[in-house]
Amino acid sequence: MKVFVVLFLLINSWAAIALNPSRTYAVRPSDYGLNYEEITIKTSDNVSLKAWLFKPAEVSYKMIILSDDGDGNMADLIEIATNFVSLGYNVLTYDYRGYGESDEFSINPKFYIYSQFEKDLNGAIDYVKKYQSKCRTVNLYGTGLGASLSIAIGAVRCSEISKIIADSPYSTLDDVQKAIKTATGTDVLLPLGFDKNLFEPVYSLEAKGASLNGIFIIYGKNDVVYNDDMVKKIAKIRGSITSTYMVKNADHLTTFSSDKDEYFKQVKAFL
Repeated sequence: MKVFVVLFLLINSWAAIALNPSRTYAVRPSDYGLNYEEITIKTSDNVSLKAWLFKPAEVSYKMIILSDDGDGNMADLIEIATNFVSLGYNVLTYDYRGYGESDEFSINPKFYIYSQFEKDLNGAIDYVKKYQSKCRTVNLYGTGLGASLSIAIGAVRCSEISKIIADSPYSTLDDVQKAIKTATGTDVLLPLGFDKNLFEPVYSLEAKGASLNGIFIIYGKNDVVYNDDMVKKIAKIRGSITSTYMVKNADHLTTFSSDKDEYFKQVKAFL
């Protein structure tokens, strides 16, 4: 029985780590009567991304950009977005190319990440800087690969970004590739010829990021991929501005759902 449970967890863990784009939104913010705007973001290579801009009840000059983990689409982030709205933030969610209603892009599920996703997050930041320029504070939040992109790109653009919240980030792509192989026996493909500073938190934080106001790393104690070793490897680089929150009895799939109140209590305290 124990072996069966372990295998079940590993299979489901792998399913959530593999790229798995959904073109259909299971729900939209309008289904909940939320105050939001549907927008289109243009990337530097002229790709159109679908995005939702959520607005708090009162005028706010704070913005947070949410990046997903590559499984599903931005509809999975609606509940997270509403929690940030309740903290007084404007919230921007967006879909990577090939996801949701963003432009077509061929996704091979054998890949862990595509180098083009960096252009997508940078495009979201550029949109905020150009069209939401009244927002004086811009923070980033991401899960899984979106967490690591948020740290890496946030460090590179640290003059424009204030704080970063990373839920289950990898340290380097080699580290996550090895961790997935160890946990699931599966080899994932990685992009070639990419800028390490834009994809790998360890390298980006070593090179830049000194002017960030804070980094908050969330991870599950039971996670077999985004594990304690990875978190420590990231956290020690900018130790003076980095804090961590380990969620007991959770992995990267359940860090939020296992105790939603405590999750945002920790996030609020960090912000």
